[in-house]
Amino acid sequence: MAEALKISPAALLPGPFRAVPGRADSLGRAPDFVPEIEAAMMRYDGIAALLNLPERPGVSPEHLRIRLNRAFVCSQTERWSEMAPLVPDMIADAWHLVRDAQTEDAKAEAYGLQALVYRVTSGMLDRLGEPHLPWVAAERSMAAAERTGDPLLIAGGAWRLSVVLRHAGKLTESTDVPVIAADALRARLASPESYSVYGSLMLKGAVGAATHGDHKSVREYLAEAARAAEIIGDRNDYWFAFGPTNVAIHRTWLSLELSDPKRAIDQAAYVPHDRLPAELAERRTSHLITVAWAQYLRKRDREALDALSEARVAAPEQLIFTHRVHAMLRGMLRRERRSVKGDLRELADFVGVL
Repeated sequence: MAEALKISPAALLPGPFRAVPGRADSLGRAPDFVPEIEAAMMRYDGIAALLNLPERPGVSPEHLRIRLNRAFVCSQTERWSEMAPLVPDMIADAWHLVRDAQTEDAKAEAYGLQALVYRVTSGMLDRLGEPHLPWVAAERSMAAAERTGDPLLIAGGAWRLSVVLRHAGKLTESTDVPVIAADALRARLASPESYSVYGSLMLKGAVGAATHGDHKSVREYLAEAARAAEIIGDRNDYWFAFGPTNVAIHRTWLSLELSDPKRAIDQAAYVPHDRLPAELAERRTSHLITVAWAQYLRKRDREALDALSEARVAAPEQLIFTHRVHAMLRGMLRRERRSVKGDLRELADFVGVL
């Protein structure tokens, strides 16, 4: 049909075409749910009241919170194909809770849940490589957080917004947003939760500064994050997994981002990633991917492949949906060395780039 119409075959598809590695299990299937998630985001927005949407009986803050917690656990363990089916109903239920709230306290609670629903949704869509939906979800998360008046929820929304800004190429804004949010939070540092969010924002500021090549700001923001981490230790407040371990993980990654793979490898030796609990598999896997990238840049394919294989055990879907892993494996395939040929091809086949 495309040949007869003289158009690209992809133009006949209802959405972006995604190549998914063939396998019997359900890994890598999260993108199949994106059209349903997009439809929910379109229905349950500012025009939802005009559509005369049917009631959703049995919606309660407690039930939504249980599913939201499960979604964040999936997010922090990179189990996207398990999380994706939960998202459309969470979006719908959050909207209904906001609409049906009868008191100011109930409305604030509903907006708080909605802020977190859109934050975790934005993170998932971002990981899947969606070009526009993560931005929409991040902005809705920020808007809902502002309705609560909770400074930590608002700061959490700023954190997520900074991520999508960076991925959209808005590098200056991706640095300014978390730093300004952290500045606003500095006067409220009175609890472990506030230090967790504040330190997470400082890490995002350091990431943005590294993208600019601003070494001085990277050191300043990283030092401020390290001070906050030392005060509270390793925690997972507001699902940020912040603490000394996460600061060490970022220190390694920032060295690589500042074009120093040797320093990144040296610093990786001081990251106790194997002590991270299983529910923080994303942090461990991200670190191992960083180590693999540093080894790859130094043309140490065996060491890079060993790090990726270890990462695969911790969070297999993170490898499937991480572009840097794809680029690494393609590069190693192009310079394919006999000593890694079998393992390399097996992993490339698993990820879907063979």
